[in-house]
Amino acid sequence: AGMSEGLRDWDLWGPLLFCILLSFLLSRGAQDDQRSLVFSGVFAMVWIGEAVVTLQIKLLGGNMWVYSDRRNIWHSIDVRTSSFFQAVCIIGYTLFPLVIAALLSALHLPVIARIPVYLVLVAWSLAAGVSILGGSGVVKNRVGIAVYPLFVFYIGLGCLCFIS
Repeated sequence: AGMSEGLRDWDLWGPLLFCILLSFLLSRGAQDDQRSLVFSGVFAMVWIGEAVVTLQIKLLGGNMWVYSDRRNIWHSIDVRTSSFFQAVCIIGYTLFPLVIAALLSALHLPVIARIPVYLVLVAWSLAAGVSILGGSGVVKNRVGIAVYPLFVFYIGLGCLCFIS
């Protein structure tokens, strides 16, 4: 009842779709007997990674920036008082550039072209992830601690896209 409008506007359908697409596209490049293992491994890695990143941001007291369609504005939410799933939802939408990377891998983009394209896509995901943090709620000397798990998460997924 005391939740603001931005906190009620969360869903996990978009992040779930991105996670399924990422898992499916990366599993296509695996050998036939390993496709289900790759799919389940990527799926679990994404959700566990999002949960760990969300938990760390909540523990550090960070803010996230969310967009309210009803008000047509961006506003900051305090993740310490927000729903865990709200924060997972926000981070989950930053997977979109990595889904593009996985699609390019499934289409067998040449390795030489992959390097600059994937660097841009991983940087896009990282920039989206960092921008939602807002930086306003994390103590200044802990910003690196808040950004580091996002960096590791996106670099790890980007490497999986690159090698698939």
